[in-house]
Amino acid sequence: MKDQKLQQLIETLKKQAVESGEETSRRIIEEAKREAETIVSSAKATASGILEQAEREAENRMRQLQSSMEIAASQFMTNLKRVIEDRFLVLPLKKGIRSALEQTEFLQELIRIAVTEFARSRGGSEWLVAVPPDQREKLEDFVADLVRAEAGGERPTGVSLSSEGVPFGFLLSPADGKVRLDFTDEAFLALFLRYLAPRFRKLFQDIQLGNTGTK
Repeated sequence: MKDQKLQQLIETLKKQAVESGEETSRRIIEEAKREAETIVSSAKATASGILEQAEREAENRMRQLQSSMEIAASQFMTNLKRVIEDRFLVLPLKKGIRSALEQTEFLQELIRIAVTEFARSRGGSEWLVAVPPDQREKLEDFVADLVRAEAGGERPTGVSLSSEGVPFGFLLSPADGKVRLDFTDEAFLALFLRYLAPRFRKLFQDIQLGNTGTK
């Protein structure tokens, strides 16, 4: 009888232990499932945030790249127009002006007109003409004759030559030094470009890089 009760007690304890173990196992499994769900949810949220951040960064970089490309294209076109203007307008014009000013006869005519006209407006005066060194000797006889030139009813009292490193053309000034008239190649170039450059640049108003229509 005692053995039977003992056996029952053992069976009861085993059953309770098993039930307790199963309950503990269920709690552990449920807790593990909840933790796993939490981890998965957190991982999904983190992954989504990382993906969104990556997309924003990619969009920002794409916008920056596009902006940089537009700036580079604009700078390229500006430089291209400048090079074309220099090659097809400035350099040929400068070459033509210098070629004309290298001709002694042409230079004499310019000096004669300048001295005569400005002497007429200022009356008789002493004039200083700065010319290129290689033209000074060629112009000495001409200047001697120019002293006798008419100047609006009065005659200039004198015209003298000097060399001040003028490469092309000449500089004209009265003896008092209050006025200095520039007839050098650079002065003529600036004068011509003032009128020609705007017209030349109009040729490029509708030029677009690659004819893509991008402005």
